[in-house]
Amino acid sequence: MQQLTLPISWAFSYKSSDFIVSDCNRYAFEWLERWPFHIKDNFVCLVGDVRSGKTLLSKIWASRLGAEFIHAKEDIFNKWYAISSETSDYKYFVIDDADEINDNILLYYIYNTLKEKNAHALFTAKIPPAKWVVTLDDIKSRISTVHVIRIQPPNEFVTKMMIKKLLLQRGIQVSDEVVNYIANTIERSYDSINYWVTQIDKKINKNMKATLFNIKKIIKHTYMESNQI
Repeated sequence: MQQLTLPISWAFSYKSSDFIVSDCNRYAFEWLERWPFHIKDNFVCLVGDVRSGKTLLSKIWASRLGAEFIHAKEDIFNKWYAISSETSDYKYFVIDDADEINDNILLYYIYNTLKEKNAHALFTAKIPPAKWVVTLDDIKSRISTVHVIRIQPPNEFVTKMMIKKLLLQRGIQVSDEVVNYIANTIERSYDSINYWVTQIDKKINKNMKATLFNIKKIIKHTYMESNQI
């Protein structure tokens, strides 16, 4: 049985057995299954495109180890100050979308705190740490050494399985013929797959069957609308 990652923010299960693995994410999945007990790195950055499953995979890792999960878009300064001031000895952390931390001093503070605690930290990002916008040499030299694991772009199999699964989770059943058409028409990327599934979900009438004819019409009209903007 083949498995596939579903990079969706509303997936509630964070068990390894529920994460569907494909060639696109197998290396990252298996690497995190072994880390940190069989791999010595304290800092790891999981890199992948938008909606590639980084957050989902990091939450599986966090759930397994009881890690503190922090999103960079939250009030990370106050949250991190509270965590670093705790007497409890946190050992595992996830900092999601770490490449969106614009404050170099804060990033330096986070890194040093983790180092002092001898903690294990999993960063997620769209680009590797060596390419983050960092102007302070001290932190730049440190984060550039962070080990990077990647989620690769979706292949044909992954694209088709994601389309079918994401539509089904929205209550839309489609035939393999429809799935093949969508997969061969849209751009092959995680973001594109999620975009077109959302568009189909928004535009398909509840009385309209998800036939090849209707799906073709929806995709054609969506393309026309986007070209008029």
